[in-house]
Amino acid sequence: MGEILLILKPPAKTPHLSYLEALQDRILHPDPDLSEAYGRELAGFLGESSLPYYIDLTSLPSHYDLYGLRLKHQENFFQIDSLLLFRNFLLILEAKHLKGKLLVNDADQLVQMKDSDQENVYDHPLLQAELQKQQLTSLLKQLGYPPIPIHTLASFTHKKAHLTFKHQDMIPSQQIPFRLKQISGQYRDSVMSMDQLLGLGKQLISLHRERKYEYVKDYRTIRRGVFCGKCKAVVMKRIYGSWICPKCREKDPLAHIPALIDFYYLFGSKVNNKSARWFLNVDSVYTSYRILNSLNLPASGKTKFRTYDLSSLIEKR
Repeated sequence: MGEILLILKPPAKTPHLSYLEALQDRILHPDPDLSEAYGRELAGFLGESSLPYYIDLTSLPSHYDLYGLRLKHQENFFQIDSLLLFRNFLLILEAKHLKGKLLVNDADQLVQMKDSDQENVYDHPLLQAELQKQQLTSLLKQLGYPPIPIHTLASFTHKKAHLTFKHQDMIPSQQIPFRLKQISGQYRDSVMSMDQLLGLGKQLISLHRERKYEYVKDYRTIRRGVFCGKCKAVVMKRIYGSWICPKCREKDPLAHIPALIDFYYLFGSKVNNKSARWFLNVDSVYTSYRILNSLNLPASGKTKFRTYDLSSLIEKR
């Protein structure tokens, strides 16, 4: 039997990141806290998304990979950027998508030095991974799995990361293939079969919980309209069954779909004719009806009380 490599849970944008993205694009008044939160979440996603490339470069024993797991341990949640399941050990891989000069201070904190002499301080990535290891070990015991070694590794995924320290388990992402090869050679004794690992992976996916967030309550803070996919922020006009950008003249009959996806993340999955008409910024009841009806969305209710479910738009992305 050949080696098995299967990504059971691939990297993906979280609903929370999509919410922050939609809010960042549509909020009427700039919010520094929102920009910071969005930048942090986006960096996490970019770092996580870059890991499979380097893992695939490594000739490793059969394993299953899971990305972006968020699991509950006792009363708290913990998140693992990347979890690799091998017969003889598990690997927690923490990704840090930070650029600039990076150092570890005497308090075991990660410090990011930027060009503007600004300093950002973060938790030590290996200490983060060790905490995840403790929580995962406890969870696996609770689920009835045999004790299995768990190795922790931190990778800096930004191409402009300048590491001023040397640690075998805190490395630039380009070194992942070589370090993974070394780590896999340290664990000789098989603890689980591939079938057991597959079962474990599926069970962890079933326990995964997305982060909850509050929908926008004040509609007045949100910029309405269908944005041009080319000019981005420019609001398109509905003319003869299509959307036309007044600036670049881009024409797109389906430009309302990204706008309705924004609505989904900002206000929830349910939309009616009135709220769609308001958000898409169209005047006609019949125009908004035709738009919603053309999408073949699950619907309930009749006439003006009819409600459409936007969830299928998310599933098709």
